[in-house]
Amino acid sequence: MTEITDLAMLQEAIWENNQRPHGTSQAAAAENILAQAELLGPEAEIKAVFHLISAYEFSADRHKVLVPFARALRLWDQDPSVFDHAATHALFWDFKWVTTGMLDLPRVPLAAIENWQTEMERRYRLAGHTDRAVRMSEFYIADHVGDTERAGRAFDGWLAAERGEMADCHACETARQGEFYSDQGDDAKAVRHWEPVLDGRLTCAEEPHRALARSLLPLVRLGRLDEARTNHLRGYPMVKGSESLMHSVAKHIEFCALTGNEARALELLADTPGYFQADGEPEPRMGFYAVTALLMDRLVALGRGDLRVTGPAGRAWTAAELAGHARTEALTLAGRFDARNGTTAVSERVQAGLDARPLLDRLPLGLRAVLPAGAGASPAGGAPTSGVAQGLVGMPAGTAGVATEEADDAAEAEGADGVDEMPAAVRAALDRYEKARENEDLAGMRAGMSEAIDQAGEAPAPGWRAGAHLQLSEVLAAEEDLPGAVHHAYEAVAWADLSDRNVAVVARTRLGAHLMAGRRLDEAAPVLEQALTDLDPSPEVHGEGTLVQVRWWLGDCAADRHEPAEAAKHWLAAAQVAQHWPEQDDHAMLATLAAEALERAGENLSAELAYERAADLWAETGDALRQVRTTRAWAWAVRGRDVAEAGRIMTGATRVCEAALADSTDPDELAELRLQLPETLEQHARVIADEDVETGRFGGLYAGALEEAYALASRAESLLRESDDVARWCRGALLAAELAVESGSTASGLELVAAVEARIEGDEELRGFGGHAGWIRDQVIS
Repeated sequence: MTEITDLAMLQEAIWENNQRPHGTSQAAAAENILAQAELLGPEAEIKAVFHLISAYEFSADRHKVLVPFARALRLWDQDPSVFDHAATHALFWDFKWVTTGMLDLPRVPLAAIENWQTEMERRYRLAGHTDRAVRMSEFYIADHVGDTERAGRAFDGWLAAERGEMADCHACETARQGEFYSDQGDDAKAVRHWEPVLDGRLTCAEEPHRALARSLLPLVRLGRLDEARTNHLRGYPMVKGSESLMHSVAKHIEFCALTGNEARALELLADTPGYFQADGEPEPRMGFYAVTALLMDRLVALGRGDLRVTGPAGRAWTAAELAGHARTEALTLAGRFDARNGTTAVSERVQAGLDARPLLDRLPLGLRAVLPAGAGASPAGGAPTSGVAQGLVGMPAGTAGVATEEADDAAEAEGADGVDEMPAAVRAALDRYEKARENEDLAGMRAGMSEAIDQAGEAPAPGWRAGAHLQLSEVLAAEEDLPGAVHHAYEAVAWADLSDRNVAVVARTRLGAHLMAGRRLDEAAPVLEQALTDLDPSPEVHGEGTLVQVRWWLGDCAADRHEPAEAAKHWLAAAQVAQHWPEQDDHAMLATLAAEALERAGENLSAELAYERAADLWAETGDALRQVRTTRAWAWAVRGRDVAEAGRIMTGATRVCEAALADSTDPDELAELRLQLPETLEQHARVIADEDVETGRFGGLYAGALEEAYALASRAESLLRESDDVARWCRGALLAAELAVESGSTASGLELVAAVEARIEGDEELRGFGGHAGWIRDQVIS
């Protein structure tokens, strides 16, 4: 490391070390930085001390944080004036790290933690901070060691204390407080308390991630199964693979293990093999081992103790072997905490988790929930049964709930062989369904199929049940009962997974359709990703249309998550398939969506090419309005690289608009084109004349650009002059006035200002334009 001789070099050394990955090497470098900084005086030493505290906090040496923190306190006691605002805040904030943060480490004595808690309370009081953080820390200590009376008092004090600058993030506090209510047996109160986090009113870097995981089992116990399922599908992608959110990952695994989704739990376990590492932090590792043991015990109870599973590195594991190992590890770690605490609270909590019994036999998640086949078994899948998959792939894109006939055909094909063997009551209900279908009586169809499912009970084969639920789902969607459609689509997926993988793809696609229609995009995404994995685009199975639709929806889901690069990936992949279709409207729309996403993702050159392709495609389809809009977007994408080229592209958009106006005979299209022509001219003006964000004044981006921009805006104003939309004309006239003044045509600009002022006089709704007009006059005077 370079020798540090002044504060600037110290700051650079700290910055460089912060770029390194968290861990022992970063902490060692921080120790070296502190050794050099103490020679430069107290200001440098303080900066280096807090850097070392941070490095320890995010390393395997976290227990060492107490030493530099005590050093920081000594420096404060010697001369508080040396601490700037940031260092002062860090000093008091880090008290939480040396109290509750040390609870996770059984090697740190409880007496030391309590001493720091007492010191925290004293110093917060002297500094004038509220005791909210103090009571929160006391609650964590008392709750951890099982002192329920003290924990209750501290919790009440935490809630009652005023929030101050030392309070934890409001979202994090709310999430943890709700967990306490749940631990006390009041799930309903816990869920109510979590609502501001779950619905997005309170968020942070790790919320609602944690709250979604914490809410899973309380919601199941409350019977709010749809919400529990949604929170799992929405929440797991947020925490997948995160070391700092290991607790939350464990809660998702626990949820799956206790709701009949052991196969899903195994997939989650396989996502996180690093959590078994021996050098991980004891407390989260203890929780992960405990939930692993719970899952393995479930597999053993299901007769699958011989199943090969993911476990600690270095050997192969069966479920039965890992069950015993994980239980031992979890209880051993719990014993270390109890030995430190002098109680049995931690072991009791772990044992309670290990002893947990399933809350449900089965909660369909829309994801594959079939355990790997044992020796000699044949997994579900293979060729579609009796054309079931082909019966549904023709469903129109984005038309959830209208394809009941195709769903009927699929169900009939899947279960036809067993209908004659059904009880008379089931056959009668199916006959009523058929008669209602012939009469296009949705209510009768719903009643008939609902009765058939109820009367059939548990007897029918999985394939029949998948088809029946899928039919009912489509009927309910056609009746605009989306919650009901979603419920039965989940059931259809669960049964299809036990009968035929190709049918399951169809069921997932329809489930995805209903979830998308209900704007439940977080829930739809994992379902559609599973469908995409298993989808066969060959015409005799699912077809290209299904592939394009699934990719399209996944792009929508990614865009909703503000992941434009991922959205573009899906839309481009769909466009590559659609480019060979006779009708090119879907191809054009996908190219447009991909271009917009690429631009948001900062992939400017790719966005330019995609916009150009989309504009050409809209020209091929004869959709002039979309061609104009896409061409304008293309020009804006090009502008940062080449203003002159952007101007030429805008000219092309104007010509397309003019040609369409000359050729169109459709009154609605003509009306829209008359609006788009002045809009295009104005956008062209703004492309070549840049508006300064500080002064608000326009400047040309090349010689003669201001004059050209004024001419374009002036033409737009003349087209808008007779418009019934006076506000729109005012905006256009004032743009032309600004550009006239900037290009030297001051008199023309002032004439336009006066025209606007005369037009808006006495009109309260338009008075806001008066301020803009006055500003232009002021520019002329100045």
